[in-house]
Amino acid sequence: MSITVEGTLNIKRIKGANGPFCVGDLLTDIGEFRVKDPILDQFEEGSYAGRYIIQRIFPWSYASNGRLVLEIRARLVDLHVDSGTERSLPEAPIEPDPADEVLAHTGDPSVGHRELEASNAASTECGQGDGAPPASSTTGQDESPDLALFGDELHTLVAARQPVRLDPTLDDRRRFREQRNRLKAGLQYGFVPEEQVWYPEESDRYQAYVAAKADAS
Repeated sequence: MSITVEGTLNIKRIKGANGPFCVGDLLTDIGEFRVKDPILDQFEEGSYAGRYIIQRIFPWSYASNGRLVLEIRARLVDLHVDSGTERSLPEAPIEPDPADEVLAHTGDPSVGHRELEASNAASTECGQGDGAPPASSTTGQDESPDLALFGDELHTLVAARQPVRLDPTLDDRRRFREQRNRLKAGLQYGFVPEEQVWYPEESDRYQAYVAAKADAS
């Protein structure tokens, strides 16, 4: 069972050993929750107001710099951004990369360590294309690195310069970030958070988004 709440998600970009990743603080009328779902890695740092569909609320703890940190996390099924403001947020304390939690966790796989279990979620961009290694898949002689990275369906869209919606439910969160980085830094795509869709930077839709953002600033 899921619940839908209105609120503001403050997304912070953190530089980690695996490259940049994003974490969020979801502020709602029913409480404040930590969000570390892969979908956040697409967003720029800032504050995003909208409706958030929460699948599960659960406690999570980890050790950092000799202290025990306890969080109340929310796992999102989906999110619908009404408006967003890209801005720098205060420095966050050093914390583990969520991509490492799956590798480190040895308990019940249902207890908060899985990546976002979403049916209709899309990715957001927080990184600038730096820090993530290139795709590590072994490719055949006739297979391009982009085909290995994106798969047949997404690669067809990318090759045709069509809009792309990434899937944050990928088992490998690092691969999801590689796709994000490749779109942004290598293929000149831009992310529209209200739609959770990547558009070619030269497209009318992305240019309209950039113009609207400039008018609002």
